[in-house]
Amino acid sequence: RQERHVRSVQFVEALSVAKNDWAGEHVFKGGVDIQYSRFEGDDASQPVEIVRLDGTLAERTTYTPPLTTPEVTGTEVALFVQDRWRVNDRLNFELGFPADFDDVVERANYSPRIGMSVSVLPEGRGILRGGFGKFAERTPLNVGAFTQYNVQTVTRRAANGTPLGNPVTFAHVVDGELRTPESLVQTVAWDQRFGRLFFFKTAYLHRSGSHAYVVNPDPARGVLTLGSTGDSKYWEIETTGRFLASEYRDISVSYVRSHSTRDVNDYDQFFGNFRNPIIRANENSLSPTDVPNRLIVRGTFGLPGQWVFSPLYEWRTGFPWSAVNEFQDFVGPRNRTGRLPSVHTLDFTLARPWRLKKYRFRAGLKLYNVFGASAHRDVQDNITSSNYGTFYNPIERSIGFLIDSAR
Repeated sequence: RQERHVRSVQFVEALSVAKNDWAGEHVFKGGVDIQYSRFEGDDASQPVEIVRLDGTLAERTTYTPPLTTPEVTGTEVALFVQDRWRVNDRLNFELGFPADFDDVVERANYSPRIGMSVSVLPEGRGILRGGFGKFAERTPLNVGAFTQYNVQTVTRRAANGTPLGNPVTFAHVVDGELRTPESLVQTVAWDQRFGRLFFFKTAYLHRSGSHAYVVNPDPARGVLTLGSTGDSKYWEIETTGRFLASEYRDISVSYVRSHSTRDVNDYDQFFGNFRNPIIRANENSLSPTDVPNRLIVRGTFGLPGQWVFSPLYEWRTGFPWSAVNEFQDFVGPRNRTGRLPSVHTLDFTLARPWRLKKYRFRAGLKLYNVFGASAHRDVQDNITSSNYGTFYNPIERSIGFLIDSAR
């Protein structure tokens, strides 16, 4: 049970200056952002039990002390300068250099960035875009409260009730120097128009993350460590085609191929808004939301009587999942046991403008998941269950009403 209070005071100021005589047109911008925040509250935890199918106790976790009152303050200071440089009608640059001080981990961060666009074909019919940047994330205040939270004592028992070893108390320990999570991002894209009706885009994005906050239990030493050791990798290739004849004759098709890995014991899932009390060893594996393939088709079509039909179809690969045993220990590599079923959904709205006296509004119907029950979102992942591997909780068909009012 958590009750948290956050107070924040922020000052932001920016200044822009335009110059047209330095090898093109420049728009310089600089600014400062100062924010003071305070986090305090109550955090109470009750015992957690893992029970076998036959009702016997497998593991019990208790917390000491039952109630804690974490409190953290921090002052963040950020400065930035940037230049939007238009060399000529076909070449543009965007240069930026933010710097900030992370008070929670007491560290200064620098995040240079550059972007460029080149109009390769005349009249903007073919544009090459690209960019590179370093991005530093803000450290949540509750990271600074890690050593103030209550500690876990875990006891395991056999099916007959006898303890499996001595209880283990996991003291909270910061493992090494904490650093602000950051990422390096590279992008390149090609946009091309074919006549006035067809548009095509292909893009590649690569992201490398480092220093993410992860927690890792060490039963041998009796500690739960917090470290800035989390790494992540993500890349995607996107292709999009669009036909745009008018406001009500529009269809686009987009396909994304991607791959995502990361350290899976991110701090937020254990000490964030919704806390997972079962903490197992960290691994670097597939992200829980890794989706190798995703296809989206959307459109807008005008019908007689001013009706507008707007469908949205999505097909994507299902999320990966992990198998666990009777103690909720992972069996095999994390997020590599299998995948949930592929998702294929079709939603659409059918609406038109209406008038009631002096009021004008747009109203109609919205239908979700025309295909009916599909796209299961849960799986029985316990290998001791007779239903192991069975999928549950599909997305159901539903109908809603759409009203957009305007006077």
